[in-house]
Amino acid sequence: MSTDGSSLAVIRDHIARSVSPTVRRTLDTAPIIPAIAARAKVAAAANPDFIRGDQGQVVGVRPDLEIYYGPSSGLPELRHAVARFWTLAYGLAGSDGLPADGLTADNVAVVSGATEGLAILMRLLAPGHRVAVQRWFWGNYRNLIAHAGGEVVVVDLFSDDGRFAADSLAATIEEQRIRVLVLNVPANPTGDVLDDSELAELAELARRHDLVVVADEVYNWIRFDDSPRSFLTFAPERTVVVGAASKEYLIPGARTGYILAIDSTFADEWLPRMIRSTSSSPNVLGQRAALEMLSADVDDLEHGRSPHLLLAIRDELQRRRDRMTTALRHTGWTLLTRDGRVPRGGISMFARLPAGLDDDRAFLDLALELGLFSAIPGSAFGAPGCVRFGYAGMTVDQIDRLEEHLRTVVNLCRDGGG
Repeated sequence: MSTDGSSLAVIRDHIARSVSPTVRRTLDTAPIIPAIAARAKVAAAANPDFIRGDQGQVVGVRPDLEIYYGPSSGLPELRHAVARFWTLAYGLAGSDGLPADGLTADNVAVVSGATEGLAILMRLLAPGHRVAVQRWFWGNYRNLIAHAGGEVVVVDLFSDDGRFAADSLAATIEEQRIRVLVLNVPANPTGDVLDDSELAELAELARRHDLVVVADEVYNWIRFDDSPRSFLTFAPERTVVVGAASKEYLIPGARTGYILAIDSTFADEWLPRMIRSTSSSPNVLGQRAALEMLSADVDDLEHGRSPHLLLAIRDELQRRRDRMTTALRHTGWTLLTRDGRVPRGGISMFARLPAGLDDDRAFLDLALELGLFSAIPGSAFGAPGCVRFGYAGMTVDQIDRLEEHLRTVVNLCRDGGG
């Protein structure tokens, strides 16, 4: 597959058929203020006497504390670091429709957290369309899609025996006239992943049915079975990736996510215009924090080493996952993954209540009332009778204590007929 104009325009063509005239004007119109600010910044750097009358912010009162607006597309150095990390970590260079030298800053737009990125993408891709999400999905997908004028369709990626269900998925896509697929791998809440052959099969399915794939890859490096991968490797011409340094580096309050696409017109022109009309610009402090950590891991990759910061996080989370698996199995829970085994990625564990219990909300209400622990009811993910445990938010010692608390609440619920 080549990267000529026709293949690069797959996503833009879909958007052009979907969005309202108002949104189309936003995409087609270069905003005046950022263009003037960019020219003024260059002029001020060349002439210390240049007067900046274009700035919509207070400067010079407390210079030691002031934080100025950043570009709508994100700090250039962070965009470059994201492009290098994605290129090196996932092999995004020179094959299967990818740029010969890999991604550049023009393929990256920084957003204020992955949620803002997903909201913007849904405003562009979802209007008037049915958007597929995999079963047991992050509940906010439904809101983001509905608010953008799309309709959610829940699809099964896996058959009952855990195999990738390509044929039934294709049939659902055709019957429901689905145009957009949100692919969350590793998945929240289950931690499920797809292997290379399954991703390749899904890529061909997306081409046959002319799908745009929004790949929510915020937990990409937190994958325990083997090396991480990105769907951008498998179907670059029709994939938009949402990532989040604030997720993978455990600084979610920094609100620093990013969108990647091989179409630089989409990533470097259209997305910044949408970001400007949504939040003006992403969080500058969060970007600086993410840049410091991401740059260290990019340096590792440039020198043929594994990214040491992400590797340390992944290794610690694997310890917690393993201990959490034991705690749940010892207290009668059934893990809800594609094959019933341990989650192969992500930061949470999804499990069915022990035998004889079926009210996930009542179970967790009792745990909270007793002051023992909290978790998220499976009802929030379309799976009543189940619970999501965010094991990444617990130390191993806390998980040790949680096992006893689980046993206590299970017994109380059974004694009380819960």
